Amino acid sequence: MLDLSANDYAFKDVSSDDDIRCIILAAEGVHFSAGPSLDEMRMMSKTDAVRWYRTGTTLCNLIENTRQPVICAIQGNCLSYGLAVALACDIRIAAENARLAFPDIRHIQLVPGWGATQRLVHMIGSQDAKYLLITGEFINADAALNKFSIVHDVVSNDRLYPEATRIADIICTADLEPLSQLKHAINSGVDVEFGTAIKIEEHSWISSWDVPNRTDIIQDAIHNLNAS
Repeated sequence: MLDLSANDYAFKDVSSDDDIRCIILAAEGVHFSAGPSLDEMRMMSKTDAVRWYRTGTTLCNLIENTRQPVICAIQGNCLSYGLAVALACDIRIAAENARLAFPDIRHIQLVPGWGATQRLVHMIGSQDAKYLLITGEFINADAALNKFSIVHDVVSNDRLYPEATRIADIICTADLEPLSQLKHAINSGVDVEFGTAIKIEEHSWISSWDVPNRTDIIQDAIHNLNAS
């Protein structure tokens, strides 16, 4: 079973650290997440199950809204609530051996949770989302990339973490404040009217402009472009 409390505390600590500009979410072992422990779920009362659902949803919302961009490195099975966590991340990189699925309906007659149904629809559209959620079909890394666009890249198994680190290094060339403003503009503008979304972008743009060393930043960019 995913350790929700530990992950919740970890993300709260990371989000409040101004020295951290990017987060890589990875798992040890063969699989990213094989999903919840059915033995533990079997022993839950309705009250326990609802509390567990809400705690997991809060964790995914926290990941999505954390100031830092979050990269998810997926290897092996990434199923059910593990995949729900991956969908809450900003960037997803999969190893060649990755398999993704929401087998919840097929296996335990349960609607996928933790925001998975809504995030997947926003990400790939309702038709493809319905297919994956209703059938519970397992898809490999190639299909996740080229057919459903759930992941951003697929790399060899031994290159998964190095590739995630390479992307994180690129992200970390920017300061945290403009990164967080950019993430806020994208996340907040998705579900609102276009004109409102532009206003959100404007606020984020002004906030990212309004730093004491703005002139130096632009001058450094000019120098770097000329040097290249």
